[in-house]
Amino acid sequence: MSELQIDILLILVITSSATFFAYILYVEYRRSQHMQYIKKSIAFTDDEFAEILKEKKTESKAFVDKLNSVLVHAGFTMSLPVFILIFTAFTLFIGSLFSLFLEHWSGLLVGIPFGALLFSMIMQSIIHSRKKQFNKALALSISVLVKMMKNGIGFEQALLKSISVSSSPLFKAIFENFFQEKNTIGEVEAFEHINDYVDSKELRIFALAIKIGRASGGQFSNTLEKVEKTISYREKMQEKVDVITREGSIGSYVVVFITIFLYFALDQNFDGKVSGYFMESLYGRFQLLGIALWVFLGIMANKFITKVNK
Repeated sequence: MSELQIDILLILVITSSATFFAYILYVEYRRSQHMQYIKKSIAFTDDEFAEILKEKKTESKAFVDKLNSVLVHAGFTMSLPVFILIFTAFTLFIGSLFSLFLEHWSGLLVGIPFGALLFSMIMQSIIHSRKKQFNKALALSISVLVKMMKNGIGFEQALLKSISVSSSPLFKAIFENFFQEKNTIGEVEAFEHINDYVDSKELRIFALAIKIGRASGGQFSNTLEKVEKTISYREKMQEKVDVITREGSIGSYVVVFITIFLYFALDQNFDGKVSGYFMESLYGRFQLLGIALWVFLGIMANKFITKVNK
């Protein structure tokens, strides 16, 4: 094994050990805080204690519900403590890599926030990808549903068939849970529960159309046909927006490529003195890391500016 591979392996071992140790310290800290809370609660009256307990539960529940919502939208089935443990390990690993590159402990101060930002971006990318896959499958399924209903097939049977012919495993899995809940808690509530798995405006439009169509009666297929056209139009517009966004991002990647090319070209022309300065001196490594982070944040800012959500 090379020296770099050994260093990375040691970082993995140290990061895992530090994460496990940090988790133990967190559990002990929570335990001590709970004991202190119990001691202070003894001095409260019943009304004061009930009010404080209610506020604590509301705050903690809101935070935990938000994290659980992120997990479900990303399609992860792990428990919340495991997710927090993975997040901690990831941020410590990135911080350790920064510290290894700089050969200075301050790399942790830069790497840990950067690792948290990178982890958040990865999660958002996974959630967006799942949402995009679901919306495409939903648009196709509604199209099949409308055609089948126009041919005289009932809504329930047509809906089952349109979902069964979908090529998206995510779409099928979500609607399998929908059909199971539909017979127990009702159709409207089952549709609301789908939003727990994927945050889709198209799904809410579809659910609202079904609710209105069932309440009003008449040609239910005509209502769904209008919904199909609306959702298809939204999907086409989003594809055009995605193309324009990618075109706007190409300029940033070209600038990055030119910067890297100039670095190696100058380094070759000056007989490796550029790399010698940036890689062998502490101040040079800080400068190189700062430039890299600046370029990365510039790309992220450009993507944020050019991004359009439907």
